Amino acid sequence: MNEINILAKSNRKDGPNITLSEHIIDALNIFESIKNKIPTHLHEFIRLAIIFHDLGKVWPAFQIKTIKNRFYKPSSPLINAPHSLLSVLFIEENKILKKLSEILQAQDQLEDDSSLNDYLKFLFSAIAYHHWRESFSQLISSYSNELGELCEELEKQDRIKELEKNLHEEFEKLKDGWTEFIKFNREMARGLSKGVAFYEYVCPPYQLYFLPKRTEIDDRKLKDWILISGFLQRADHFASFLEEEKEAASLEPEIPPVEIGVLKTRLKEKILKHNPDNNDKSIWQLQRIEGLKNKNIILLAPTGYGKTEFAFLWGGDKKLIYTLPLRAAVNQIYKRAAEMFGGEKTGLLHSDADIYLLGDGGEDQTMIRAYDLARQLAFPVLISTGDQFFPYALRPPLYEKIYATFSYAKLVIDEIQAYDPRAVAIIMKFIEDTVRMGGKFLLMTATLPEFVYKDLVEGIGDSNFEIINLYEENKNNFLKINKHKVKAILIENNADEREISFSLPEEALREVLDQAIQGKRVIVIVNTVKQAISLFDCLKKQADKDQNYSQLKNKIMLLHSQFTNQDREQKVDFLQKAFNNPKPADESEGKILVATQVVEASLDIDADVLFSEIAPLDSLVQRMGRVLRRYGPTSLPEAVPNPEGANVFIWVFQNGLESGGGYVYDQILILHTLKLMKNISLNKEIQEDEIKGWLAQKKFVKKKTDLILDFVTEIFGESLAGNGPQKGRSKKGKETNSPSFKTFEFVCSEYDKYLLVKKLYSSLPEESNYLAKYWQTKEILDAGYRSDRKDEAHRIFREIYTLPVIPEQRKTEFWQSIKNFIEINPPTKKSYTLFKKQILASFVLQFPWRFEKDKPEPVVSWLALQDIREGDKNRLVRWCQGLYFTNCNYDSDKGLLRNPSKSEDNFY
Repeated sequence: MNEINILAKSNRKDGPNITLSEHIIDALNIFESIKNKIPTHLHEFIRLAIIFHDLGKVWPAFQIKTIKNRFYKPSSPLINAPHSLLSVLFIEENKILKKLSEILQAQDQLEDDSSLNDYLKFLFSAIAYHHWRESFSQLISSYSNELGELCEELEKQDRIKELEKNLHEEFEKLKDGWTEFIKFNREMARGLSKGVAFYEYVCPPYQLYFLPKRTEIDDRKLKDWILISGFLQRADHFASFLEEEKEAASLEPEIPPVEIGVLKTRLKEKILKHNPDNNDKSIWQLQRIEGLKNKNIILLAPTGYGKTEFAFLWGGDKKLIYTLPLRAAVNQIYKRAAEMFGGEKTGLLHSDADIYLLGDGGEDQTMIRAYDLARQLAFPVLISTGDQFFPYALRPPLYEKIYATFSYAKLVIDEIQAYDPRAVAIIMKFIEDTVRMGGKFLLMTATLPEFVYKDLVEGIGDSNFEIINLYEENKNNFLKINKHKVKAILIENNADEREISFSLPEEALREVLDQAIQGKRVIVIVNTVKQAISLFDCLKKQADKDQNYSQLKNKIMLLHSQFTNQDREQKVDFLQKAFNNPKPADESEGKILVATQVVEASLDIDADVLFSEIAPLDSLVQRMGRVLRRYGPTSLPEAVPNPEGANVFIWVFQNGLESGGGYVYDQILILHTLKLMKNISLNKEIQEDEIKGWLAQKKFVKKKTDLILDFVTEIFGESLAGNGPQKGRSKKGKETNSPSFKTFEFVCSEYDKYLLVKKLYSSLPEESNYLAKYWQTKEILDAGYRSDRKDEAHRIFREIYTLPVIPEQRKTEFWQSIKNFIEINPPTKKSYTLFKKQILASFVLQFPWRFEKDKPEPVVSWLALQDIREGDKNRLVRWCQGLYFTNCNYDSDKGLLRNPSKSEDNFY
């Protein structure tokens, strides 16, 4: 009689089948190579989980229908059910209890029977749910027809002994006597067939949290549960990855890091190359890192001070996971990390990382390997967008793999100010969980809001982290660096019941053009794409019609988020050359960049002048950072010029404040920003309690529109009810030289920026919308909220619902490109990456959408109607899942253009 092989994987291309015993051995080998990252007392539990995790693959339906093992016996029953759930049905519970008892006794941890039962629960849970599917919640929480019928059929057809025999024969290949643990659990099977929910036998780890008062399992044991599940998933997933790629057999699940001595030498060489006069004692990162490597840290320092290099030293000789909010910023830091650690030690993680790696000069196979290893979390240094990890604080299924990795990793959170308050709350929960799991964090920011600090103290205790405040340590120097002179300008604009106009008057447009005509680099940053496109058009028209500005006609550029990836990358490449940092001393050509917030943190560009719509102070500080960026915060104060006139202009619209209308920024934050800016212009000390009370009073006495008008009246001076030009006064009491606008101005030192942003959040009223969003989200998380699906967790983290869309007008062009792609690209592993790079990057753009309902036409519905080979159609449907057509137009110079005939639409 032929031997019955239980296969673990579908047939590999150009390779032999992988049997169950072979897969178990592969997973055990992976475990052996990473067990030094795992607490010793869990080693045997994880080994048991790996050995028994795929017992359910013995099931005929899995072998014959899923794996296509055509000669497998028995050939029935063919009722489908998740193999991971079935695995626990084949474990001999009494024998496994005895084994667990021996393990706990050897570790002197067998306190009582409840402790033994807890670890049995952890083991069964890790096995049953190591391949979670969206259908599992319903499948396990009530009576399941599939599981019930399956168990009944087993009894009827008398297949149990035959399946046990198959498993015994397969497990004899493992040796070590594991066959004695295999026996079908008839009692559980009968219960399932009579209506008992699977959940009653095996509890998933997604219902609990680090809240001992809400669960019978204490904090230490809960951590053990997560680690057993998480490291089983790490071993299983990486073993499967190696089995699918025969060339990958020599790859390690944890690539060794670079030694700290090597990192210090490389950092020193890099700094001395750019600053030969420095020495070891003047390199602050080398001086401060001693004694801090094993601590949790909050680092407060300005942009350009070398925080990134400090982070590399802090975590680079362990497992470093460095997060930023924006892909463009991630790509930049990835380049710096690859220079410091080497490309073979550095991974990149974000939604288009494969496209970036392919376009970065890498060979196809090298790119695919690097991308796969990053997804497997194998690199010692991972540079990632925050959305790859932080949504796991919402505990979607399979979060244990991420938490297990962070139990020994060092997490860097950079540019936290770029996240909205809900996302910040999720990040803070993730930080708390990382610390509880045993990992470390480094939070780097220009300032830390007081409410975040207090929440962190409450969450992990003030003895569990250290604050390094380089602003306070270098206060005297930062007070002397005064490269920004700020001028706030009130713009009178029209408003009616339906719409507020945010058009700029001709005088304001001329002021922008006048700065550029003097040979200056000018950046104009506004708060919405619509405003950016409108302003871009107005400046171009003004330059066209006025001969004085004719030389600027082709020197006005536009950048925002609603371009296709391909167009945006081309624009970014061009802008980084046109506005390169530092600006060459001999450059005399004026130029203008009109942009949205995309330039706040992601582009290393240098300008002479900034015009900006009013925004919260932390955003304004980021925008100011593009002006005279050539003089960084480490510059000697005497080397930094003090501007004679204003070089930062802040536009404030009398009606509505700014074009975002409250959707982009909390309007109370903006009003608060204006109050703080006005106080500093008057050299008035900022009293937090006074401002809190003032804001609270304003908020509740007036409705919003009246509040804004009342507020700007108070900030900018006398009544605004009359028409015609009015004059303002500077902080010295002199009339300003702008007769058409009311203004105030002030010089803003590097220390002033830190202080202003700090005061912005510390003096917010408790009932403000910004704080309410943070605390509501945090309280929900603390109460044990869990997300049922990974995509839902990501959506909550990002807050605004985003649709990937293709303009309707480009449908014919899109289809022709698809046909050309299919014709010249046979199916390979890199096909989807190439499709993203060559097709989707040219046609798709992300667009904020108000509601998940009322979506436009799905691309896959349209594809289903096209005349194309079935195999190609199936691939395209997979690749285009979640894409939509929109009836908006597209222009490669301006981006996505809304339909002007529609007064209302579903777009933000």
